[in-house]
Amino acid sequence: MKNNFTLVYPPKIIFGQNSLKELPDNLPVKSRILLVTGKSLRQSGRIEEVENLLSSFPVIHFCGIPPEPPLSSVDELAALGRKGKVTAVVAIGGGSVIDAAKAAAILIPREGACGEYFHGNRKILDKGLFFAALPTTAGTGAEITVNSVLTDTATKIKKSLKSPFMVPDLAIVDPVLTLGASPELTAASGLDAFTQAVESFTSADANIATKALACKAAGIIFRNLTRAYENSNDMDARTEMAKGSLLSAMAFSQSGLGAVHGLAHPAGALLGIPHGVICAILLSPVLEWNLPECRTDYDELAKACGLRNADEFIAETRELSSKLKIPPDLSGYGLKSGHFPFIMKNCRSRSMECNPRQMTDADISKLLESLK
Repeated sequence: MKNNFTLVYPPKIIFGQNSLKELPDNLPVKSRILLVTGKSLRQSGRIEEVENLLSSFPVIHFCGIPPEPPLSSVDELAALGRKGKVTAVVAIGGGSVIDAAKAAAILIPREGACGEYFHGNRKILDKGLFFAALPTTAGTGAEITVNSVLTDTATKIKKSLKSPFMVPDLAIVDPVLTLGASPELTAASGLDAFTQAVESFTSADANIATKALACKAAGIIFRNLTRAYENSNDMDARTEMAKGSLLSAMAFSQSGLGAVHGLAHPAGALLGIPHGVICAILLSPVLEWNLPECRTDYDELAKACGLRNADEFIAETRELSSKLKIPPDLSGYGLKSGHFPFIMKNCRSRSMECNPRQMTDADISKLLESLK
C-alpha cells in the first residue's frame, strides 16, 4: 500500500435522489450545450424533464451512442459540437454515453480526429469544454474518472484515452435516473462496480483512502445488487447501488484496477462481450489466482460483505454471478486458443501492472484455457 498519494476528483460531486434538478444551477452561465443521452432516458420518459430543466440554454441534443463506443462516435459528436459552437457538454447515460461525450468535450475545441489522440499521435495538453456527467447506471464510474474507454473497431483495440484534463467538472449521481433499468443491465453494471471495488482494494497502487472507499463500496454493492436486480423500482436498493458505485469509482479512479480489467478489455472487444459481463466471468478465476497474495485482503472484504473469510468471499462472489445469470465461462462466446495471442498482447495495461500477483503469458494462457 502506497503512503504517498494524490487524489483527483471532479470539482463538484452531487449525490442524492432527484439531484438532477440541480443541473442548470451548476452549469456556466450562457452555455451553449451539447446534450448527449442514452436511449434509456427517452424510453423512461425522463428526457422531457431534462429538456425542461435546460430550457433556458441553447441545446443541441444527440441520442444513441453504441455500447463500447467506437472512435467514430466521438468524431461525430465533436463535429456536431464544433458546428454548433457549443461551450459545454452534458452527458446523461451509461458508461458508453459518458465516455464518448467526455472525449468529445476534449476534442471540440482542438484540431484532429479522435484516433490521433487515441493512438498517441497527438497529446492532450490542456482542458477541453466544461463537462457534466450524470450516470443512469450504477456501474462504470465514468462520471468521475480522468479517462474515456473507447474502441478502435478496425483493430479491435479497446483502451482508455486518458488525461488529467479529462476529469469532469461536475458529476451528479441521482439514483432516480437508474430506476427501471433491466435486470441484465443492472447485473452487468453492478458486477462491474463490484469488480472495480475489489480490484481497487487489492491494487498495488492502493492507498489508505482508496482502500477505505473500496471496502465500503464492496460491502454496499454485495448486499444490495440482488435486490436491485430483482426489482428495478426498489428505490432503497437503487440508492444504495448508486452510492456503492460512486464510492467504487472514487477508489479505483485513484488506485487503478487489476487483471480482471486488464484481460477484459481485449477479450471483450475481440469476442463482443459487454464489459460488465466479461468482468464478472473473469472475476472468480482472478480471485483464485490472487488468493496466495491476497488472503488477508479478501478476509477483510469478506467481513465488509457479511461473510466469514476469503474462501467464503470467493465462493459467494461466484454464487452472486450465477444468481444474476452470468455465464460461468466464455464457452458460449466462442473463445478459442487462437484468440490467446491477441489478448496477451493487448492486456499489458496499467491494470495488469496493478494486479497484486503478476501474470506471465503462460499464466494468462492457462486461465483462458480454463474458460474455453
